[in-house]
Amino acid sequence: MRTRLKTLHGTARLYPFQSHDMPAVLHRTSRYANNSTDYAVFTLDRRGYVVACHVESELFSAYRPRELLGKHYSTLYAPGSQDSELLRVALKAHGSGKRAKTEAWLLRRGGRRFRADISVDVLKGASGKCHGFVMIVRDINLRRHTQDRLRESERRFRLFVHGVTDYAICMLDPQGIVLDWNLGAQRITCFPAKDIVGRHFCVFFNEEQVSQDLPSQLLRQACEAGRSHANCELLRANRESFPAEVVIEAIHESDGSLIGFAMIVRDRTQQQLTERRLFEAREQMVHAQKIEAIGQLTGGIAHDFNNALQGIISSLELASLCLDRESADQAKRYVMVSLDAALRAGRLTQRLLSLARRQAPANHRTTVVSVLRSIRELLGRTLGDGIVLDVSFPEDVPPLTCDSGQLESALVNLAVNARDAMDGQGRLRMTSRLCSPADSSVQVALDPLRETYVEIAVMDDGPGMNEETRRRALEPFFTTKPEGHGTGLGLSMVYGFVTQYGGAIDIRSMPGAGTSVLLYLPCDDRDVEAPPLKEQKPEPNLTGFRILIVEDNETIRESVAVRLRQLGCQVYEAACGNEALSILSSNESWDLLLSDIDLPVMDGYELCSQARKLFPSLRVILMTGYADSELLELEGLDHATEALIKPFDMGDLLAKTRLLLQPAS
Repeated sequence: MRTRLKTLHGTARLYPFQSHDMPAVLHRTSRYANNSTDYAVFTLDRRGYVVACHVESELFSAYRPRELLGKHYSTLYAPGSQDSELLRVALKAHGSGKRAKTEAWLLRRGGRRFRADISVDVLKGASGKCHGFVMIVRDINLRRHTQDRLRESERRFRLFVHGVTDYAICMLDPQGIVLDWNLGAQRITCFPAKDIVGRHFCVFFNEEQVSQDLPSQLLRQACEAGRSHANCELLRANRESFPAEVVIEAIHESDGSLIGFAMIVRDRTQQQLTERRLFEAREQMVHAQKIEAIGQLTGGIAHDFNNALQGIISSLELASLCLDRESADQAKRYVMVSLDAALRAGRLTQRLLSLARRQAPANHRTTVVSVLRSIRELLGRTLGDGIVLDVSFPEDVPPLTCDSGQLESALVNLAVNARDAMDGQGRLRMTSRLCSPADSSVQVALDPLRETYVEIAVMDDGPGMNEETRRRALEPFFTTKPEGHGTGLGLSMVYGFVTQYGGAIDIRSMPGAGTSVLLYLPCDDRDVEAPPLKEQKPEPNLTGFRILIVEDNETIRESVAVRLRQLGCQVYEAACGNEALSILSSNESWDLLLSDIDLPVMDGYELCSQARKLFPSLRVILMTGYADSELLELEGLDHATEALIKPFDMGDLLAKTRLLLQPAS
């Protein structure tokens, strides 16, 4: 078969070629020549001289196409880049059924060099001898530039990813197999890349999470929504768990097909530690604020307490005179007056200790009416003679889900702020009412899912606040008081208490118009049976019961012992824990241990524990002078143990004794 190859400007020399070479060569030549401008096709004789060419662009050579005919292919090369072995390599490659390919620097028009990809096919005649070559040249500068840019981009991306040490970043395939692993992942999980690449990412989850199918759920969610997120415990290489935030992003091709996932893990250990320290610091600040409020109230409390003591002393003196004159009825009346004054003093100290309590139950049922009554009693005189206190409330206000001590502390803080704003002269009002989120009078956002709130308003007729002061009033450490006269934490702590229990706070004030602080707290909607009315019960029959009283205050110990002996009990007394244990071990049976908690050397809890090793069924009443009855409940009092808060009257003591010793009645 004879084929005529044409140049751009005429007919080249005719060569006989084997028919089986021609289809593939001509197809390849035709494709390059017709569909691209970065290719050139040259036909060479067996010595390498150009006999035909097809060049769409003149940029491939310093010569024009017509000037290339008859020239050696090496004239295409840039100086110093000649490759005289190209044809020999082509023949050798053709013998093994391959094509010869190489890269070389060629010359553009104007003398500029460019990098080219060169492939050579051998053309054979009928005899099987080589009669020429087809050389295809492709400009690869653009491709190399693109590849270089891709490599540089990939290099920068890898440097960026591997340089991030605060986050674990890894690539997963569609099945969750780890494909790539950065230094942050190695630092956080302690897994080196060589140990984790190729493994399923479920290796970071504990057995319970794997059994719950959490890893697969995260991948499915990422597939469906494009992103999944979880806060959970992950495992380090040493199987130690740590709190982590996991984010998985799905990665898709341009056609929408899933090619894998990017997983980002953040170690939350330090964050949780910081949050715990912030919480502890806040609790300390709350306690400090309570102590500050107590300090501001000390003078008034001392005044009221001294009044109570004076009433006790005077009444007892009059009772003693009446007894000398054998006027028993008048003596009894003065004794009852003294008892009433002593109980008022006891309630005053209980309110004070409740205010200073460091911790409180998280969800405590609080009766608003009792708190406001207590506040009225506590603040009645402690705010000073120049402050007129008016506390009013309906009797049917439902209970709240909050701590009574914190509510009292909040109201005391507001009262003290109001007193200071009025410079000790003015009127302070506290009111309460029921409201709902839909009420037009409510000017703050309340949770619409809660139907009923209690509004507690604290109003003064002081100078009021301008808009800037009102806006910043709830900021921690913001205060308008002179240095040394306030920390600026009062309103901030009130705000923290109210929002902790799902409430809100509203401050309404204008210069010259006083200030109103309104607290909104959600009502407790749990059904609770009304407490039974207190009825007068007959004195219990305690004849024959053996009771041990342990109290280091001799007056209290003696008075309690006398009353129990009047009821027929066998009463023994001890001043400390060691003495009590000695008395307990000297008898075979006991019915009741009545012990103070605050004892020298061995406290009441330890004494109770030691006593029950001797007598497992022993019933116990623990007495304390602190107001934290909730604290006693937290200590795990069982059915055989009761708590008695000082000061108590004999009726309370006998009620607790009857409860433990005569449960059937």
